[in-house]
Amino acid sequence: MEVIESRIDDIRNAFDRYLDTYPPKTRKTKTGLMGPVGKILQEVKGGKWDAVSLAGYALNIHLANPRAKGISDSARAALDEGISGLIDLLKSFPVAAHDRILDRIDYGLYYLRRKKGLSWLESIRKDWISFLRAKYEVGRTLAEAWNEKFDRIGDDFESIPYPSKQVFNKAKGQKKKDMEEFIQQSRLKGYAIEEEEDE
Repeated sequence: MEVIESRIDDIRNAFDRYLDTYPPKTRKTKTGLMGPVGKILQEVKGGKWDAVSLAGYALNIHLANPRAKGISDSARAALDEGISGLIDLLKSFPVAAHDRILDRIDYGLYYLRRKKGLSWLESIRKDWISFLRAKYEVGRTLAEAWNEKFDRIGDDFESIPYPSKQVFNKAKGQKKKDMEEFIQQSRLKGYAIEEEEDE
């Protein structure tokens, strides 16, 4: 495995670059987070696919996602690079080693994607806190405006959770108005508020 580690890293990184453009960023499960790449890693086992056909299969899955807005040239190139590298790597080793190779790519990529997703959620949470600090300055003022207990907010606002759709749907009064305003600003910056799905 040490001999092929750099090749595994190259494949993993190519798929990771592709998935940076794929809509689900905040899923919890490997299946939900890895989109078409999970299917690629399952299908490649049989050896029945060539690189172009497998790329077409993956592209079909990508475009079937209602949240996907097409696929950029750079994303397609990263997908092609990952698929070609994967097929070439598997051809260089006996079938008995394929599962071990695929597991390393699969779980390593899942770890990278989950880590990125959590960082992305935290960056939005920090933006949400900055928005609230600019508007209310101190936690007590925010707690009064939202009609919530102060300890659920805190002086430093750090107890405030990520503003998910679930939180938004339960919010009332000024809290809901603040979230609507923040969501509008977020859309202008190019990201939408999402929730982690319990898959």
